[in-house]
Amino acid sequence: MITPRLTNCDSCASISTLLSDINCKITEVANSYYYNITLSLNNPRKDEVMFDLLNYQRILTYKSINEDYASAFTISQIASKVKILKYK
Repeated sequence: MITPRLTNCDSCASISTLLSDINCKITEVANSYYYNITLSLNNPRKDEVMFDLLNYQRILTYKSINEDYASAFTISQIASKVKILKYK
């Protein structure tokens, strides 16, 4: 399967920037869940996006401590997946 690279930005692929982007999207989805429950909006939930973001957050946190963790995947590969999830 072909996976496109979305950006050429070097600073965008830093772990701290990616974790910040993930935290912003998790906050956005969590607020959507909250308003959906409290106001009975009946909007579609983004369970898969939330689950994937939490997994990528865990992977990047471990990778920031130990660079050999999940060595089969580079930071730029993870960054492209996070950027895709950011706009879902």
